Amino acid sequence: MVTRLSQLKVDFPFMVAPMVGLSHVAFRELIRAYTPEAITPLLFTEMLSSRRLPSERLERAENLFVAENERGLVPQILGNEERFIAPSIEKLMALNPWGIDINMGCPKKKTLSHNWGVLLLGDKDYAADVVRVTKKYCNVPVSVKLRAGLGDSIDLDYLHAFTDALEAAGADWMTIHCRASRQKHRGQADWEILQTLSQRRNIPIVANGDIQTAQDALRLITEFGVDGAMIARAATARPWILWQIAHQLGEGAPARGRDLVNPPTTPEEEGREYFQAVLRFAFMLEKYFGKSPESLQRLKFYIGVSSPWLPYGHHFWKTIYSSREMDEAVDRIASYATQYPQPLRSRVSH
Repeated sequence: MVTRLSQLKVDFPFMVAPMVGLSHVAFRELIRAYTPEAITPLLFTEMLSSRRLPSERLERAENLFVAENERGLVPQILGNEERFIAPSIEKLMALNPWGIDINMGCPKKKTLSHNWGVLLLGDKDYAADVVRVTKKYCNVPVSVKLRAGLGDSIDLDYLHAFTDALEAAGADWMTIHCRASRQKHRGQADWEILQTLSQRRNIPIVANGDIQTAQDALRLITEFGVDGAMIARAATARPWILWQIAHQLGEGAPARGRDLVNPPTTPEEEGREYFQAVLRFAFMLEKYFGKSPESLQRLKFYIGVSSPWLPYGHHFWKTIYSSREMDEAVDRIASYATQYPQPLRSRVSH
């Protein structure tokens, strides 16, 4: 599928979002295990603080771990000051990233304390300066992920003016989470705002928010005129969702890391594969982070985010949450999959 992202040499305009506590190397490898070899999706890191990055060591900072020959990597930075952004970009260039993303959408209180994240939405000129500074220090595409509005509602005129400023400052593309900041993940994302916004911009616009199925992602491009779709929490329940999209577009190749000819499609097929994916994720966690308490916490967090797509997902999460060691959790996952097979829901409410 050709969109304006093709101008940036993106061969597949569907990607997985940066998510706190999730978008580490093990999760990115899980997504790639379900992606055909010929496709290089853009996959993001967790939010990275520009105040911490300069002093972190690549070989020790777990949020900076990357897989061997990892392609399509996009680190996401939190920042607003040149004295922190410059050394952060220098550090990240050692990871051979495809691009750099600037977070202008996180509404968490801890993020707001430094006047970054979604607070940058309050001043378009200030936000534009952050883009200029980032562009100054890197030679890869720079994108911005932002909320569609600050506060309780979306002001489309202001959104147009804000994205005008970011484009003029040199942003190569933007991702719009189609909710206002105080909505967080509640309520329905307003995809309608994307049509006029995409038409006004000369750079690619990617949609984010409420993309739960392959059909959702495809609709955003075919019906709402955006250039790409960024899937978030649904990718934890459906780590094969990029494969499903590729399959619908005629990319019939099997996934690189699964003995499946076609992606799971029915609720029953998806339900069976979900448990296999969780077990594979546990393996990836041990591979990169060892059988540590932190690995177990990452596994529990992943199940907490992904299990709502199961009819009895809360029961599954409680079963695993009481595990004290990784081996115990893995045994319980395998046992649960046998005792309580469940179809995967197509959608969940937020």
